[in-house]
Amino acid sequence: MNLDVMEFLRRFLQHVLPTGFMKVRYYGFLNPCSSVPLDKIRTLIEMACGSEIVCREPKLEPVSPATCPHCGGKLKYMYSVLPFMMTPKGFG
Repeated sequence: MNLDVMEFLRRFLQHVLPTGFMKVRYYGFLNPCSSVPLDKIRTLIEMACGSEIVCREPKLEPVSPATCPHCGGKLKYMYSVLPFMMTPKGFG
């Protein structure tokens, strides 16, 4: 894609925070090192709002075993070969 210089700068500067702003990645109870349990946070929110928070449990459906497209037999998972595991000579 070819862009005019001003259009490139406009798009680039949309990702720059204004002076005085700080990017916050992990703060408060979302911090991985937070010692406050989520149940306590949920209770405090319920008390402040005056309504109960309903957490829905995910519906997990059983997975049918993989079958061979030719004979219909069950397949057994052995391992995965990921791109970073490959070497120039083949499997490493």
